[in-house]
Amino acid sequence: MNTDPSPFQPDSKGSGKALFSGSSSLFRFTIAAGLVVAISLPLIRWLDRPERIQCDAYVKAPEGISLIAHAGGGLQQGDYSNSKEALDQSLSHGFELFELDFNRTSDGALAIGHDWTDQYRYWNRLGWGDWLTSFFFAPSARSYEAATPGFGLTRLSLDTLLDWLRANPGRIVTDFKSGNIDGLAWIASRAGPLQHRFVPQIYSLSEYQAVRELGYDDVIFTSYRLPPTVELFSQIDQLDLFAITVPAAAVADAARVISKHRLFTHTINSPVTLPAAGYYTDCLIPAKSPDGI
Repeated sequence: MNTDPSPFQPDSKGSGKALFSGSSSLFRFTIAAGLVVAISLPLIRWLDRPERIQCDAYVKAPEGISLIAHAGGGLQQGDYSNSKEALDQSLSHGFELFELDFNRTSDGALAIGHDWTDQYRYWNRLGWGDWLTSFFFAPSARSYEAATPGFGLTRLSLDTLLDWLRANPGRIVTDFKSGNIDGLAWIASRAGPLQHRFVPQIYSLSEYQAVRELGYDDVIFTSYRLPPTVELFSQIDQLDLFAITVPAAAVADAARVISKHRLFTHTINSPVTLPAAGYYTDCLIPAKSPDGI
């Protein structure tokens, strides 16, 4: 018969030191782990601030350059807000074209926003749970709609965007982060006579005919997802397009090939002269604007 004392029973003097020693170690570990989490999470949240363009001043673009307000237009708080306030401000500066980012929630609902990571966390006041979840998953439509927009801004939905278009001039340039054709079909089914106020961007040659069949008047081919080759630029130039958009790093090469269309580039925030007819911009404003410097 084993007469060794159990580590989980009081010793011969009834002190129970082994039991309390183990419990005390677990307690100390739990407290330490809690303190690490309590200190680390706010620090991580504070550090989760990607560099962004903040428009402290709005400068006029060179004469003759057409502008597209990038993500609705830059605010003093930063770029990529995709908010009603960004649209309103850009309209007041004299913009006629407004690019907006379109996305899908985890359950497939259409949302207006650039991404579910950096920009989502920056432009919305999220609780700890939603903030942590955003590092791994897109929010559900319910979670997204429940999140409070930051900086007192007004979140856009397709319905509120259509209301804005009914009340204001201008056209919306779409930038779908996924599901471009399905998203444009959804807009076409909801927009009615306002459909012609949307200028869809396409990202591949295979999307061109599908977008035309949806009934859109004007189409922009944007090439940032493709290798910037001479062959690509030559093929794009044969399509019937509103404009062709290329990244700034490829604009000189594209300008040597593209001859039938206006060439746009992105994202330009200083009044430089480039071989392009138009710029996507956060902080430039039209040369005709009464504002700016």
